[in-house]
Amino acid sequence: VEDTVERLLARGKVVGTVGGDHSVALGAIAAHARRHPGLGLVHVDAHADLYPAWQGSVYSHASPFYRLLTEGFPLVQVGIRAMDRDSLRLARKRGVALFPAHRIHREGLPLDEILEALGKRVYISLDFDALDPSLMPSVGTPLPGGLSYRQVVDLLEAVFREKEVVGMDFVELSPNGQFHAEMTAAQLVYHAIGLKGLQAGWLSREVDHI
Repeated sequence: VEDTVERLLARGKVVGTVGGDHSVALGAIAAHARRHPGLGLVHVDAHADLYPAWQGSVYSHASPFYRLLTEGFPLVQVGIRAMDRDSLRLARKRGVALFPAHRIHREGLPLDEILEALGKRVYISLDFDALDPSLMPSVGTPLPGGLSYRQVVDLLEAVFREKEVVGMDFVELSPNGQFHAEMTAAQLVYHAIGLKGLQAGWLSREVDHI
């Protein structure tokens, strides 16, 4: 993944990776980080993915943000609702800006705080299980209490509006015949491409109502 993304970036492409499990983010982010020192990460997920290893693998889908955090990447996590004590201690120690789903449901989406926690250039990593399973049952590890489609869209729009998004990935879709879920995933990817098009000037601002 890292080599492929690096080749595409060298050709001047904007790269959005569609996974697979969340381990694909490691290679994609590594390639982007070489070109953008100090790159910040927006991680939207039901799970913190901060385990040092899972089922014997340091490269598992439960571990990518442990690797990235311990390598010094600034990290903002949104929508989290599954996190063990060790992960929480690590997040606090390393200064993760954590916006769990229960807070969002009680207080609303704190866009100003999220944006304040980010630097100029960011990479967005979106696990589809961040969405509530009533909308997105087609994931490997669904959890109740997730975000709405509108909340995720509002987050994406705010980040693209205020920051330079240099790359992104969308992961963990597990098609199981739930057509509405697959269409929801496709629409989010399509929407993010449109937002990047607006940001980069590929699209007219006349269509900024999307």
